Amino acid sequence: MILEIVLSIVIILALLLLIGIPLETILSILAIVLVGLIALTAILFIAFFLFTDISLLFRKKVSGIFRYVDEEGRYDRAVYEVDGNKYTCLFPAETLGRSRIYKENTSYMLLISKNEKNTNAYDRHSLFIIAIGSVVSVCFAVLLFFGIQFLRTLF
Repeated sequence: MILEIVLSIVIILALLLLIGIPLETILSILAIVLVGLIALTAILFIAFFLFTDISLLFRKKVSGIFRYVDEEGRYDRAVYEVDGNKYTCLFPAETLGRSRIYKENTSYMLLISKNEKNTNAYDRHSLFIIAIGSVVSVCFAVLLFFGIQFLRTLF
């Protein structure tokens, strides 16, 4: 996949040079596309953590007992029990130090949906990741703003 993309870029660059487009123009366009992709990534990162932060406002704090790590599906997820109902963590289970982090039959603080049909939860590790991601996304937003301002002064 990556090799095909690189090969396509090389062919497109060769064709643009053969047509007679100056190398400086091609490099400028590539730089603008790269900055655009970085900006898009930063915006999606910001949107994800903003959505996650807002969804935390509509959850209730409960105490749940850790049961096991579900290894089915795309990634491993911690499973907790609250009042006889099973709740799976929305974020992947930690792989490093798993035996220290997740202890069976131990009570942990969870944030679960107020809707009974939603069986997803946020555990303390998820909240830590959300906090770090929110701070980093704010830093991305500031860098993106000043980066765009800087680029506008160049052109």
